[in-house]
Amino acid sequence: MRVRIEMIGEDLPTEAVIYCKTVTPEIEELAKKLRQSGKDSALPSFFKGEEQYYLKLSEILFFETEGEVVYAHTASDSFETRMRLYELEAILPQFFTRISRSTIANTLHIFSIQRGLTRVGLVSFRGSYKEVYVSRMYGSILKEKMNERYLYEKA
Repeated sequence: MRVRIEMIGEDLPTEAVIYCKTVTPEIEELAKKLRQSGKDSALPSFFKGEEQYYLKLSEILFFETEGEVVYAHTASDSFETRMRLYELEAILPQFFTRISRSTIANTLHIFSIQRGLTRVGLVSFRGSYKEVYVSRMYGSILKEKMNERYLYEKA
């Protein structure tokens, strides 16, 4: 891979362009990291009332919308975040994945997926009583992510 850096005038915005023959997972990850590096202030903040909490992303089981509010759920508590799900989806690490229109889950904490007759699954988390549903539309994506996690943990 060839890397080239060009200097531009101060009045122009900084831009990164990736030229590739095909978009691979590595290219997608590189693009995501570049997007994140320009959004340091875009990391999620967590609130309970007027108090702000500083959580590790690895503590979070899932993000879920209830009405107009997005909550980050840990094993024992939930915190409000002022970001929307689509904003979170753009900045969260690869082990977070959308499982329904209203939920993004941390695949590292998923313990089981119970399939129903309608192909809607009930997701249980390790070390918590909390459960969420995976919709039919996102079920195959979650299955792929869980297989990736299984291969990663097995290695």
